[in-house]
Amino acid sequence: MNTVLQHLLNRLEGISVNHQEIFDSEVRQNMSNVIMDGFVRQTVDYTIPVNFGMFSEQANDAVREAIAEFISTANKVAHQSGMNAFYDRLDFMQDDKVRTNAGNDYEEFLGHSPSTAFDENGNVIRNP
Repeated sequence: MNTVLQHLLNRLEGISVNHQEIFDSEVRQNMSNVIMDGFVRQTVDYTIPVNFGMFSEQANDAVREAIAEFISTANKVAHQSGMNAFYDRLDFMQDDKVRTNAGNDYEEFLGHSPSTAFDENGNVIRNP
């Protein structure tokens, strides 16, 4: 599973070379929300948005493609390994041992969501 996360982080890092806005708070929050709904919460028939707040359509497309690939692959691998619980998937997404080739972890691109902010179904129970 770690290779799936690392692949996503490396793709986002590649996008960041020409699109530094990927590190803007709004973009990071948008990416995090999509991954939370599409992978961590396993929202049925989830549709990935077109706009992540990047400065160009091309950059939004690149982010969307990277996240769509991640969600598809991660859901398959998680299902095959029996990783279906919200907290297990959140822990997987926030594994700080997984780093990009340049040494960045998930928090650099997606921020951090403390598990104590959610119930077992992924509903927010308090604002972190």
